[in-house]
Amino acid sequence: MSRELVHQVQIVLADAGFGPGSGISTQSDGVAVIVAWHPDRLIRPTIAAHASDPDVHAAAEIPGIRTALEQALTSVFLAAGLSPLTQPEGIIRVTATPVG
Repeated sequence: MSRELVHQVQIVLADAGFGPGSGISTQSDGVAVIVAWHPDRLIRPTIAAHASDPDVHAAAEIPGIRTALEQALTSVFLAAGLSPLTQPEGIIRVTATPVG
C-alpha cells in the first residue's frame, strides 16, 4: 500500500505543477507519505540579495511562503481524495482516505 500511495502522491503533485525542481520531496512512512519542501533554490538567492542586512536570518525564513505552500498542497491533496495533515515541523503527512 505504501509504495502505491507514494506513487499516487507523486502523480498528484506532478499534475498540480510540483514536479522535479520544485523542492518537494516524498518519503514513505508506514501507512503515510511524508511531503516536505526544501526551498534551497529560493533561500540562497534571498540570502545573497540581503547579505549586508544584519537580520538576514529573518529574510531567509520565508514563513509566509511556507504557509501558502502548505495550504496549496493541502487543497491539492484534499481535491485528490487524500487526507493531508500538516505537522508543526513543516511537513505534511498524507494518508489514503478511508473508504466507507
